[in-house]
Amino acid sequence: MNGDDGEGSGGSARRVAEAWLVAVSRGDEEAALALSSPSIVYTVEPVMRYEGHEGVRDILEDFMRLSGFVTITVLDWIDTPGVAALRRVEKYTLPDGVLDVPSCSFVEVSDGLVTRWSDHKNMQPLDSVAGL
Repeated sequence: MNGDDGEGSGGSARRVAEAWLVAVSRGDEEAALALSSPSIVYTVEPVMRYEGHEGVRDILEDFMRLSGFVTITVLDWIDTPGVAALRRVEKYTLPDGVLDVPSCSFVEVSDGLVTRWSDHKNMQPLDSVAGL
């Protein structure tokens, strides 16, 4: 993308979104915060909402509880100036095997920072395992 893409020096929305996802999934607080707007809003529709840098720290804490049990793979994406959609699969390693959870994230980026992350996933397989 060129300098007129609305991303500032951060590059494409997809690259910023993927870098943020990697930082969060690795528990890299410094990188995750550096890629997050101070007013970031992260939602897992319709059950969770995190706001600001304190919310990013909470997300990191949640991901670290799953460390070693979940891997995230980006399968496909759509990248437009300021917005990316990431189609992903989350693989949960459980005692009875691996559970795949299809997911999609819609990510808004401004000036190289994630301003909004909206996660959509079918939680039913995980709820079934948890007995919910």
